[in-house]
Amino acid sequence: MKKISQLLILVVTFLCIQTKAEILTFRTTSDIKRDKTSLPAQVIQFAGVKEGQQVLDLLAGGGYYTELLAKKVGKNGHVVLHNNQAYMPYIGKELSARLENNRLVNVSTLMSEASSLNLGEEKYDLVFLVLGYHDFFVKDKNWDFPAKQVVPQIYRALKKNGRLLVIDHVAQEDIGARDAQKLHRIEPKFVKKDLSTYGFHFIKSTDILKNPDDPLNISVFDPKIRRKTERFVFLFQKASKD
Repeated sequence: MKKISQLLILVVTFLCIQTKAEILTFRTTSDIKRDKTSLPAQVIQFAGVKEGQQVLDLLAGGGYYTELLAKKVGKNGHVVLHNNQAYMPYIGKELSARLENNRLVNVSTLMSEASSLNLGEEKYDLVFLVLGYHDFFVKDKNWDFPAKQVVPQIYRALKKNGRLLVIDHVAQEDIGARDAQKLHRIEPKFVKKDLSTYGFHFIKSTDILKNPDDPLNISVFDPKIRRKTERFVFLFQKASKD
């Protein structure tokens, strides 16, 4: 009888642990390795993602966050994985593997460019933009995704009181967006001010991705800091224009 009781306790404990780790299961080795520095479970909790929500993962790349969001919103929710054509040479294989055999049944893909993102109107409860805001201020022959075109479309695509999560690499103070092109960094207070001009209200932030060892003046792709940069994590809300 004592052994049966102990076995039941172990089973219950396992199920509790499994529930807490639910959004981090059945994933690739590379994703699990990234978890150590991206802390996605904490980010998703901070953003307040709920079952049944409609979520847009904008400039989602290989879909690292898309998969986690899909598991969090569940069968009654939906996630749209967005990319533009310029991303595809870098993430095509990863993305294909993630979506093969319809393994993420509540995910659909959207390929669109800045001039016409085709996001719809008042469609999403939440938009995730991870490591992409600085790209709104990068321009070269293969890339043009300006904030002035993109952000108003994000605003219109969010439902009333919908939220926008922004994560990006921190630039030095008073730099604004000047390091976006070469270092792929952007100043946090610049992002707050910029989004406020489009009708977004800043709600809160978290320091979970802070790294005091990041000098903030080197490229995010420098081997010394790659995947370990200091990143800000901001949550905004669509402000009513009534």
